[in-house]
Amino acid sequence: MADPAVLTFRDATAADADAVADLLTLSWQDAYAVLLPALLLQERLPTLHREMWRRHFAAPRPGIVLLAEAPDGLRGFCAVWLDGAEAYVDNLHLRPGLRGAGLGRALLGRAVAGVMAQGATRAALTIIEGNDGALRFYERLGGVAGAGYDAVLHDVGTRYQRVAWADAGALVAACEVGGANGRKIGGALPLQATPPKA
Repeated sequence: MADPAVLTFRDATAADADAVADLLTLSWQDAYAVLLPALLLQERLPTLHREMWRRHFAAPRPGIVLLAEAPDGLRGFCAVWLDGAEAYVDNLHLRPGLRGAGLGRALLGRAVAGVMAQGATRAALTIIEGNDGALRFYERLGGVAGAGYDAVLHDVGTRYQRVAWADAGALVAACEVGGANGRKIGGALPLQATPPKA
């Protein structure tokens, strides 16, 4: 892993659409290999994700797409939309192999805080049912999981599970300390914010 001292966060711009889409595809191929069909993951997603992110940046939703970058490129991103009073976490994805070092937590906390500044008071997201690692991660941050429900994802039947926080500030605080149990994570990432690329 690159020196975390040179890791930066910034808001994504339209020029980042393909990089965000490509990282999303790699993350899905890694995390969802046993949950979604190979045909979708390997053949359809690259095009679907690029089209989706290009459309987003052409007409952005209220919210934030926050990037984490290092000299070797994009490390992860978090997309959170403002939906009424809710910060809806649509995407939190890291480059494969980077989970477990605190980067996802740092991205999530910063992105939700950014949408709280736009008016959100609570937070929520959905995961694909069976993504047990993601569920444990969000529950450690104080999320409360609801019952699974049937859904269709890119023309593929699947099941989702909603995870919610009644207080978005509690989620942000949990991200800062490493979990809802209050355990402080040693050596917080020395990250610096940078302005968006022109």
